[in-house]
Amino acid sequence: MDTFVMDQDSLMLAIQLQREDLELWDKSRKGKHRDGEIPDSDLALETCRYELESLENLISDRALSLSIARAVEADGGAIAAARTVEGQAARDREFALRLSSDPRARPGPSQTKAKNGDAATDDLDDEMLEKLKALYIGLTGPAAFDSDSDDSDLFVQAESSSWAATRRHAKTRECICCGDSFPPLALSPCPCSHEYCRGCLVTLVRCSLQDESLFPPRCCSQRIPIEGNARFLSPELVGEYRAKEVEFETPNRTYCSDPFCSTFVPPQFIADEVGHCPRCGRRTCVHCKGGSHQGICPSDSASQEVLRIAADNGWQQCTACGRVVELEHGCNHMTCRCGHQFCYICGDRWKTCQCPQWNEDRLLARANAIVDRADDVAQIDARTRQARVQREQRNLVENHQCNHDRWRGRSGPRRCEECSDVLPVFIYECRQCRILACRRCRYNRL
Repeated sequence: MDTFVMDQDSLMLAIQLQREDLELWDKSRKGKHRDGEIPDSDLALETCRYELESLENLISDRALSLSIARAVEADGGAIAAARTVEGQAARDREFALRLSSDPRARPGPSQTKAKNGDAATDDLDDEMLEKLKALYIGLTGPAAFDSDSDDSDLFVQAESSSWAATRRHAKTRECICCGDSFPPLALSPCPCSHEYCRGCLVTLVRCSLQDESLFPPRCCSQRIPIEGNARFLSPELVGEYRAKEVEFETPNRTYCSDPFCSTFVPPQFIADEVGHCPRCGRRTCVHCKGGSHQGICPSDSASQEVLRIAADNGWQQCTACGRVVELEHGCNHMTCRCGHQFCYICGDRWKTCQCPQWNEDRLLARANAIVDRADDVAQIDARTRQARVQREQRNLVENHQCNHDRWRGRSGPRRCEECSDVLPVFIYECRQCRILACRRCRYNRL
């Protein structure tokens, strides 16, 4: 039953008729089934009865929200004006009393506080009005709150298909992640003006708890405030976020040395260079990250072997978190998953050394890779290709510190150069630095 093409009286009548049909059906049942079994017909009957009751409650709630919204919009201005006049009169009287006892008296801070309070109340009224309008999703335009319209207009009258094309629809906006349309209050606004639905926001937060490169959750390089989106997130998820916030902001982190536990050990659980796992209670040395011991830390042969392989291949180790990273393309300015920025050649903090910014071999390899993925690369001659390679080399040098604010679409299949996922149909390419990125990486990782 479509509740948006029927007036309220007709809709309530239809519900009543269906409920009467259900009662007749219920009375006509003969009960020919085994003891203890519930036939499918009985389940269908109860389900239909529940749906009708829910629909009836929905109609009543919509009518109530619309009535309250109309009252607030119609009388809110007059009530606010009257409250302002009464407040000013009270402040004038207070000032007059103080002036009579002290001629040098000045208006107290109560006047400013009152004005601020009035403004806050007005903002609250406006916010509540918008929420009520959004809750009444059948009509959200100005005409829906016209005081001259009667209650029969709570739902749009039955209409032909040609009229339906011109009928006013509920205001919706698009989720930047999934592309679906939602009422405005069902979307979480971001500082960059993009909006996320509840499902996509929850997914993004959960992914950020597992992938440090996505933490904190952000869109267009701007942090998404968790505090302002509490209504979209469960208390349990917010608690997990707070715990990860402490973990990811801790330098030189310590994790439980038990490989079957590996729980993060917060700084408050560390004493005398030994961490006590809050989950299993195991003691871990904060220096070698192994089990608690006496004296000098024993050498870790596995870690030493990894570092030896990294040195042989020219990989670099992040001095903040200890991760080993490999540079595939780009300049020597590295940004680790933990957020630490360092030089890929010497490992020092970025801009504190005299190392060259580019490796010529990597620069040339990157320029060739960009030219070779062009759609017409098979049709160009060697001279044209060489000119393109030189142009891309200059572009990479000029735009190595790219903000990734200009993108274009490229048909797939192509591999995201951030997360390595293969997009079979479509991918984004930065117009400046030419990096290929999937939708998640474009908005939430870069």
